[in-house]
Amino acid sequence: MTAYGQIYHRLRKNKNVTLQNVARDTGISSAAISRFEHGINDITLAKLDPLLAAIHVTRSEFFFEHDYARATTQEETPMAVRNFMINLDMPFDPEFLNQSEYSSQDADVVLATIARRVTLFHNNPTQYNLLLLADYRALYAFLKHIHGVSADAELAEHNVGILQHYLLNVEDWGVFEIELFISASMFFSPPDNLQMLRIGYRKSQRLAASAQFRHLQFWLLASDFTVLLARHDLPGAAQVLTMLQQQKSDITLDGNVRVLFFTGWLSIAQGAVTTGEKICRSAIAIFRTLHDSRSERIWQGYLERILKDPTDGLILLSGGWG
Repeated sequence: MTAYGQIYHRLRKNKNVTLQNVARDTGISSAAISRFEHGINDITLAKLDPLLAAIHVTRSEFFFEHDYARATTQEETPMAVRNFMINLDMPFDPEFLNQSEYSSQDADVVLATIARRVTLFHNNPTQYNLLLLADYRALYAFLKHIHGVSADAELAEHNVGILQHYLLNVEDWGVFEIELFISASMFFSPPDNLQMLRIGYRKSQRLAASAQFRHLQFWLLASDFTVLLARHDLPGAAQVLTMLQQQKSDITLDGNVRVLFFTGWLSIAQGAVTTGEKICRSAIAIFRTLHDSRSERIWQGYLERILKDPTDGLILLSGGWG
């Protein structure tokens, strides 16, 4: 049986967080954490939550990693592992961004957030705080750019580099890494974006073994599809759409409908407006058949906007589930 301490040790090392950093963040001694990791002592649930927060892993994700490791070490077939994970009751309700357009965000609000993040980082210079600070700084520079206001290009490039270095070098992508990429994907050049997307998709494959986590890979691809369209990178968007189509059997009916809509959206962007609109409307009709009036209304609104300009900056950070 795989011990919880072993899983914590692997996740901590994967995040490049030292024992000293965890001890400083939690108030739990390095010796106590080390004994937990090596299976010498157990730890209470009350102490587990701050330990997980120190390495930016949710409790649900931690128990998923434990159960997944337990299943895979039994040398089960991939299908048996998947069935094992699906039968587990692991509710997962992450707080994702619901913002659908970067342009609607107020740069001054982001600047105020940066000021708070600077204070947090100075008081507690952890990798987590550094990454969030870099993300907000990159967002601020990006917003200034799209509003036609000059920003410190060198500083922006430095912060994007921090995010890119972390995402490329971390061993596995979990919830935090997927969230981080989605929030920062607009800042990367299209070639870098696609490179990191493919790496992240590969490094998060184990999440597909869980019914609760499987949608995250769809979310990762779907969000980036809209980002690449907003960047006018139609070949890149086509590559991501192909990845979405290849995983259709692993996603929900709603997910399949969204992939159908994305297919029409790309066709419209490529100039085949009549064909693309027909495909999009067929997807919307499925929502109507399912009596999902909310989704029907939302995606009808998306289509009206896409028909005006398919690459005008409509970015679905939630992959269409926001």
